Amino acid sequence: MKLIGMNYNFNNYKGRVLYSTFILLLLTSCLSISKIIIGFKTPKVYDIADIKTLKNEIFNDNLNNDYYFQGIKDTIFLNKILSLSFKGSLNIYNNNGEKIFFKKTTCINDEIKIINSKIDSLQFNPNKETLKEDLKNLMNINSNNKFKPINLKENEYYVIYYWSSFMEKKKSIKSEFDFLKNSFNKNYKIIRVNCDFLDIWGLKKDKKVKLQFTKENNGYYNIKLKKIPWKE
Repeated sequence: MKLIGMNYNFNNYKGRVLYSTFILLLLTSCLSISKIIIGFKTPKVYDIADIKTLKNEIFNDNLNNDYYFQGIKDTIFLNKILSLSFKGSLNIYNNNGEKIFFKKTTCINDEIKIINSKIDSLQFNPNKETLKEDLKNLMNINSNNKFKPINLKENEYYVIYYWSSFMEKKKSIKSEFDFLKNSFNKNYKIIRVNCDFLDIWGLKKDKKVKLQFTKENNGYYNIKLKKIPWKE
């Protein structure tokens, strides 16, 4: 099974900053939240009502922790959203808001085992990435209100689950999320964040955001935004 890991790179090109996303195809037998390249579809531009419908069709639950990004008309921002769609690590934070990094694991199953058993294989880097930083600019899909500050001490762990309709089939997204939701034996809160392209970011609704995949000599795939349907 070919799974996708992430790496990013900034390059200067003709005086502008070009944000490129690289995908490493890995061969592994473990179940992972890393995204499978088979089933990838050309992204389509939606509005918030569309995202609500997709969310209900896929998850059909009462989680009430569903969000989207309050974005801007900017190519670098769009690349950030695209990279989150491919984000294959376990995006988990402790109740100090610090993101947890795993020292020796490459599989989501191993990472969850470490969390559940509290094996001493965790490390924190509060200056690199925090829950507060990753939750800013989020809007609730149901209410369209900004993400409200939370009391981190209410839960032991916080998990951000990024999803987008163009990455996988609906059934696969649901199975992936259910696996994550049912795997923890700790007190945790899960936050779902949609990464589909939205018309509120200055894009034409129902148009396609065309991507270009280029295989590099080192085994990585370079992903670029080939054609962006900006509004006039």
